[in-house]
Amino acid sequence: MKKIIILLAIIIGFTSCEDVIELDLNNAAPRLVIDAALELNADGSTSSTVLLTRSSAFYQEEIDYVDDSTVIVTDETGTDFTFTLIDSGLYENLSLNIQDGQAYTLTINDGSDTYTATQEFISTVPYTRVEQNEITGFGDFTEITGFFNDPAGVENYYLFEYIDDLNTEFDIIDDTFSDGNESLTAFFMEDLTAGTMITLTVKGIDRRCFTFYDTLIQQTSDGGGGPFDTQPATVRGNITNATNPEKFPYGYFRVSEKFEIEYTVVENP
Repeated sequence: MKKIIILLAIIIGFTSCEDVIELDLNNAAPRLVIDAALELNADGSTSSTVLLTRSSAFYQEEIDYVDDSTVIVTDETGTDFTFTLIDSGLYENLSLNIQDGQAYTLTINDGSDTYTATQEFISTVPYTRVEQNEITGFGDFTEITGFFNDPAGVENYYLFEYIDDLNTEFDIIDDTFSDGNESLTAFFMEDLTAGTMITLTVKGIDRRCFTFYDTLIQQTSDGGGGPFDTQPATVRGNITNATNPEKFPYGYFRVSEKFEIEYTVVENP
């Protein structure tokens, strides 16, 4: 779960790897950053976690975890599920049973502020296979491609994650040009050695979540310009501050079906 911090780093703050001339920047007051995910796995088990941090000053490198909030998820029957702090900023519930077709309400009490969001469960489809391809020329890369069958006649949005011992990458797509057909997601990795274990995951998301992650990925892309090109404050999710609407949080609350597939890298095929 904490790996999603990589994707939210544009919100939390930027780090520098060299000595630079610090500019006189106007740093806004810290805001709560929320990464909340309820996930239904293929075997029927669930993963329900909420990661809380605070946005930081532009040059601040340390992540400011939030350990003193109250986190509750309420299902459609009105049953409350309280989350327990298990690590720095990370809250978890082990008894929440995620159901297809249901909506869930997240409530976070942080000091004098109450944050809330309601999200419906979004289903998805499993991978059918994984292929490996070596690409040479302008640098050497290993292409890892996961294939799946997109359901026909349904507007689908997908959040993908690539994981190995050293790397975590994300991707998103919709089915605008692949409705009802076989579709794929591809990750291009450097320095993958034979025997490396890879996990690919696919998670169902809705259009609003797709737009949220699309904006984040564009802002954190190496080819998308510097950090001054866009303002991270424009990345707003589906969570509101019920106490003070102008003090809105950063982040997102999603409820997703999740499938994963494992693959072991082979010698140059």
